[in-house]
Amino acid sequence: MGVIGALSEATSASEDALRLLLSVLAGYPLAVVHRTFFYNKPAQQQHLFFVIVGICLWYFNCGSSVIHALASVIGAYLITSQLRGTYASIYAAHIFFLGYLLFGYWHHETDTYDITWTTPYCIMTLRYIGLVMDVYDGAQKAEHLKPDQKLTAITDKPGLLEIAAYGLFFQGTLVGPQFTLSKFRSFVNGDWLDSEGKPPKSAFMPSIGRFLAGCTYMVLHQWGQFWIPDPWFNSQSFNSLSFFWRWSWVTLWFRLTMYKYCAMWLITEGASILSGLGHNGKDQDGNDRWDGVRDLHIIKWETGHDYNSVVESFNCGTNTFAKNHIHRRLRWLNNKLASHVITLTYLAIWHGYHLGYFLLFGIELGCVQAQNQLYALIKRTPGWTEAISQPIARPFIWLFGKITISYSMGFAFLMFGLIKTKYWIGPVKSLYFIGFIIYFIVWPILHIVLLRVLPRHPKKVEDVKSTTEEKKEL
Repeated sequence: MGVIGALSEATSASEDALRLLLSVLAGYPLAVVHRTFFYNKPAQQQHLFFVIVGICLWYFNCGSSVIHALASVIGAYLITSQLRGTYASIYAAHIFFLGYLLFGYWHHETDTYDITWTTPYCIMTLRYIGLVMDVYDGAQKAEHLKPDQKLTAITDKPGLLEIAAYGLFFQGTLVGPQFTLSKFRSFVNGDWLDSEGKPPKSAFMPSIGRFLAGCTYMVLHQWGQFWIPDPWFNSQSFNSLSFFWRWSWVTLWFRLTMYKYCAMWLITEGASILSGLGHNGKDQDGNDRWDGVRDLHIIKWETGHDYNSVVESFNCGTNTFAKNHIHRRLRWLNNKLASHVITLTYLAIWHGYHLGYFLLFGIELGCVQAQNQLYALIKRTPGWTEAISQPIARPFIWLFGKITISYSMGFAFLMFGLIKTKYWIGPVKSLYFIGFIIYFIVWPILHIVLLRVLPRHPKKVEDVKSTTEEKKEL
C-alpha cells in the first residue's frame, strides 16, 4: 500500500479525491516558488515552468490520461492560428473541446461521481473555448465589439507555449478558477507587482483567510458525508419521516454537499492570491484588491435571500464565462428568456448526459422566472414596495427569501447530487415533485390571477422610455 492508499484508508476518502486535494494544496508551495524565482523572469521561462508543473499535476492525478490535456493544447493552437477571426473557429472549438469532453463522459460514466481525467478537462474545455472566442473578438473591428468583449479580446494571437501554459497553469488547471488570457498575461507580465517591482506582501493575509475558510468548509462537508450519506435518501428511515422533515433533511444535505465545492474553490483561490493571479487592482483607498479570481463570495452565499444572490456568489468564474461568452452573444435573438434557456442548456450539456443535470437547470430557470415576475408585480403594485421597505418588514422578507431559495435548491439538487435517475427518483417522489408543481403549475396560475386582480401604478412616459432602452441594450 502506497502513501496515498494509507491516507485514503485513514481518512475514509477515495484515493482520487485525495490526489486532487493534495494537488490543490500544492498550489501554495508552487506559488512560493513562483514568487521567489520566476515572477521577474521572461514570459517564456514562466510559461515553461507552468507547463512542466501542470503536466506533473495532471500525471499525478490522471496518469497517462494527461495525453487528453496535451491533445487539447494542440487543438487550441491549431484553431487559433489557422481559423483566427472566423465563425468556423468558434464552431471548431465547440465541436472539438465540448465533443471531446462529452466523449470522455460517455466512456467513463458510472453510477457515482468519479474523479477521472474529465474532471480537470471540463475546466480546460471552457477555458479554451473562451480563448478561441476572445481571439475571434480580437480579429474584429473594435467598433463592432461590445464593452465586455473589448475587455477580453486578444489582438496578439498566442503561440503554442503560451496556450499550453494558459491551459496547464497549476492554479487553474484542475478545479478552476476560470480566467481569461488577458488576465493571465497581466499576471505573467508582472502588472500586479508593487512599486518596487516585487510581489506585494499584502497577498499573505487574504491568502491565509481563504485557505482557512476552505479548510472549515472541508471539515463541514466531511462531517455531513458521515451524518447524512447519500444512500440514506432511499432508505426506509428516510421515507418514514414526515414530508416537512424529509424536505428539511434534503435541504441540509444540499448545503453540506455544496461545501465540498466551496472548500476546493476557496483553497485554490488562496493559492492564486499568493501567486498574484488573484490581484484585481486597487480599491478607492489605494489598497490591493485580491478578488480577481473569486469563485465564492462567502457572506453573500451564506446570507443571500434571493436567486440573484446565489448566481452572484457561487461558481462565479463559470457564471462569468456563461454570461460573457454565451448569454450576451445571443443578443441577436432579442429575447432574454430564450438566451437564458440556451445558456442553461449549454451548462447542463457541459456537466454531462445525466437527466438530473437538465432538470436541475430547468428548475433554476423556473425559480429565476418566478422571482423576476414577483419583483415586477411588487414594482407595479401601489404600496407594495413601500410596505416591504419598512425596517420592521426586512427580517421577515429575509427569512422568507432564505427559506424559499434553500428549500427550492435542496429539492433541485437531489437530481444533480444523486447522479443517476434510479437513485434520485425515489426521494423526488417522496417529496411529491414539489419543486416542479410550485414553479411550473402553481406559480404560473397564481401569477396570472395576481396580474388581473392587483391594482397597478398608472403607466408613465418614463416607464415606456425605460422599457424601450432595455430592449435596445438587449
